[in-house]
Amino acid sequence: MLEIISRVTDWAGGKEQAMAWYRAQPIPAFGGRTAEALVKEGKASAVRDYLDHVAVGGFA
Repeated sequence: MLEIISRVTDWAGGKEQAMAWYRAQPIPAFGGRTAEALVKEGKASAVRDYLDHVAVGGFA
């Protein structure tokens, strides 16, 4: 979780915004589930891969 939060902090606009994204922002690529839900399901690596994809200009 902390790794994911730190990775999105800059583009989210700060740590509080990153936490809000992590907890509440649905990710369309994962059926609308949040990063938090995915991590709780044991899919943190999928979130990291998603962030890598977006970082190089891939579609969210």
